[in-house]
Amino acid sequence: ASIVSVGFSVTTVIRFLFEGQIVEAMRGRRMERSISNLKEHYIICGCGIVGREVATELRDADVPFVIVDRDPEESELARDPDVLFLKGNAEDDAVLVEAGIERAKGLIAVTPDDAINVFVVLSARQLNSGLTIVARASEEPTIGKLMKAGANRVVSPYQLVGRRIASVLLRPSIVDFLDVAVGEGDVAMRLEEVRVPAGSTLVGKHLREANIGQETGAIVVGIHNSDGRPRIDPSAAVTLSSITLQEGDVLIALGSGEQLQKLKTVAERR
Repeated sequence: ASIVSVGFSVTTVIRFLFEGQIVEAMRGRRMERSISNLKEHYIICGCGIVGREVATELRDADVPFVIVDRDPEESELARDPDVLFLKGNAEDDAVLVEAGIERAKGLIAVTPDDAINVFVVLSARQLNSGLTIVARASEEPTIGKLMKAGANRVVSPYQLVGRRIASVLLRPSIVDFLDVAVGEGDVAMRLEEVRVPAGSTLVGKHLREANIGQETGAIVVGIHNSDGRPRIDPSAAVTLSSITLQEGDVLIALGSGEQLQKLKTVAERR
């Protein structure tokens, strides 16, 4: 009886370990296939506090992405079957290639180490010159280095927190409005950008003539050109409604999900 009992226990343990390895191997292969099929996706380098928040926002917006991290098991997102992880060093070119950087739309370098972020940005820019790169900088001197390395935008979390606290004290109403605009309030409204494509019926019309507010209910609060620069000059006596819309313009609009979807439909109308 003792021999049978010990044999059964050993068999159970071996089966448990073997099945666990099989499940893990199958999950790994499934992730590899999913990553190889990604296109126009984003690569998040680092899954700390900042990387986790970026990943959560992209997941909620149904935007494809993959996270590159040395220890993905440490992240709470590792338990989400819909989140793709690639274990490795983001500064390694081979790892970035495996993450599909040649097919990617953008890269976010948000590791806690500024030096690693600089190296990641430099490598990513060499591998894909058309990539949109956003990087995190903990120290102010690193901002210039990241820009020279090829980052399109650099964000300093500490600067943002400091400005946010000051704004809460000095301009609380504006902060409340922005909270609503980014979906943190109780009101179901958000800010969205809508591009005016080639052949759109909006091209050549003044914003006033487009009747966007009457037709969609969305409020256009800004217009940027295709280069990302505001179309309105604060020093000029020109109102937003008098701007003539051009191909490639980006409308910054405020509204509900339904209103913003109507605006996209209007912008794509030919």
